[in-house]
Amino acid sequence: MSIIKTIRGYRLVSLKLAGFHFYPGIVSSIVTAALLYIMVSLGMWQLDRAEFKDTLQQNISERKRLSPADLENLPVSSADRRFHPVRLYGEFDAQHSFLLDNITFNGQVGYHVFTPVKIDDSRAILVARGFVPQGKTRDLVPEITAPDGELDIRGLLDLPPSRTLLLAEYVQETSRWPVVLQYIELAEIEQILGYELYDMVLWLNPDRSGIFEYDLPVLNLNSAKNNGYAFQWFAMSVALMIIYLVVNTKRMV
Repeated sequence: MSIIKTIRGYRLVSLKLAGFHFYPGIVSSIVTAALLYIMVSLGMWQLDRAEFKDTLQQNISERKRLSPADLENLPVSSADRRFHPVRLYGEFDAQHSFLLDNITFNGQVGYHVFTPVKIDDSRAILVARGFVPQGKTRDLVPEITAPDGELDIRGLLDLPPSRTLLLAEYVQETSRWPVVLQYIELAEIEQILGYELYDMVLWLNPDRSGIFEYDLPVLNLNSAKNNGYAFQWFAMSVALMIIYLVVNTKRMV
């Protein structure tokens, strides 16, 4: 107990100025320093995230204005290929389309349509063709057709849609086409199709043959929220310092 009392009674510094005496204890100083380090670090991390989002948004905006490129001439990294315009020639696999479930567009509930486009004899790319509304009941699956012959396919590359929370284990039903999916997993779709897929999906341009209602997801990279969080962490750091100074400062009698 005497050791604890000694530690609690130990003062790191003793400063007297204008009738005030500042003499912080070692325990309160250590706790305050640790909390300050954490809060300032979190504030700096939020600023880094904001800068990253601003840079990525600028890069993507510039990338969308590029001329369409062949798949073979794109960067290796998927991050550098995301939203890059591409052009290819191929044929829709009209017999095998997939409907991504639980999509809303302009107040309607429906699906995003994905149909493979054959690039060569053994490989294809999954093409997002836009939105179709749901039938009167969920049992009425929309009939999906695709144009015949080799087509000039143009669009933007993107990562497959992220998997959302599933409330129960989902088993894909492939006994009828088009297949309704709760998520897009390229490896699973490859097993269903029996051929290889490109590692990204292509959102078909609205002026291309085979498009439905164009519904390219918007990538929200607004950094304002991160800047706001950073301001909050820095403000709390200032408040903590003020509390530390006030608690450890006494007016001299």
